[in-house]
Amino acid sequence: MTRRAPEQALQRQIAQFLDVALGGTAWYSAIPLGGGGRVRGAILHSTGTKEGTPDMCVVDAGRVLFLELKSPKGRVSPAQEACHRALRRAGAPVYIIRSLDEAIAALRQAGVPLRVAEAVG
Repeated sequence: MTRRAPEQALQRQIAQFLDVALGGTAWYSAIPLGGGGRVRGAILHSTGTKEGTPDMCVVDAGRVLFLELKSPKGRVSPAQEACHRALRRAGAPVYIIRSLDEAIAALRQAGVPLRVAEAVG
């Protein structure tokens, strides 16, 4: 991971892994909501974007799970905590992820089929 943007580096690493490892009908996407300044933030908010939405989602067999990516010392903000509680109330698991190994463990726990997890994790 890079020192300047550890969460971005982690997200790239997880995305590259998922591009190879997801099997069956599983699908994923990043949810790019940060940056862009006040104007972009106002546009996103006005179009329904919820503050604190996790960084990535994975869908498999009609189930969705969310990954909140954090650097080793990163903290979940109050807005993220509130969003995560709302997602969990709605039945969607949210995992706080600080490494590729943690992402693999979360996907396994959620029952998402992985083609190459044994080779990497």
